Amino acid sequence: MKAPRLLTLVLSMSLFGTTGALASSIWGDYQGFDKVKMLINGKEQRFQEEEAPPFLIEGNAVFPVRQLSESLHALVRWNNSTQTVSVYTPNVNLLVSEHVSTDSIKMPFGRVPHGKQIDFAVFAQVDTLKTPYHSFRISIESPSGSQAVDPHVKAAGGEKESFWYSWPFTVAFKEKGDYVVKFAIQLDEGSDYTVVAEKVIVSE
Repeated sequence: MKAPRLLTLVLSMSLFGTTGALASSIWGDYQGFDKVKMLINGKEQRFQEEEAPPFLIEGNAVFPVRQLSESLHALVRWNNSTQTVSVYTPNVNLLVSEHVSTDSIKMPFGRVPHGKQIDFAVFAQVDTLKTPYHSFRISIESPSGSQAVDPHVKAAGGEKESFWYSWPFTVAFKEKGDYVVKFAIQLDEGSDYTVVAEKVIVSE
């Protein structure tokens, strides 16, 4: 069950030394509270009309925990019976390699010639995954934002805290720019996938 909008928020640090009257926000208001602008790695975060944006309460900034966590590659789980939001931060490392043997990764790479088609494998090393999950997905996004190849989905239904996983792909790097390999986890069947790691391959 999804958390109510206000319960998907978390209080951050106090922004002011006093709680005196503050000038109205230049970003507008949300249910009588001043809205604040939210940047993550320099990118402004946009919110739909039905979503609760960041705002101020008595000098404290309140942020949407799901969007903040997902931007930081964390997982969020809501327990309605206990009214609890849990945030998990698995450690996920991605590696791409052209030649792989049973005991070694021989040719990792991060740059490719524009226009070349390459057979390679994506390796994911996952640890400190401290919550059950339903499945995970590996996808490769082209510079234009489309899928460079069909994503690979693995229904795991697991509780392994640490594991290795690899899958082969064949990609024609037709565009110049950054191709982004994404590893995403689905906590429950039917829920959204959350990206927890990214690896860039530069086509030049």
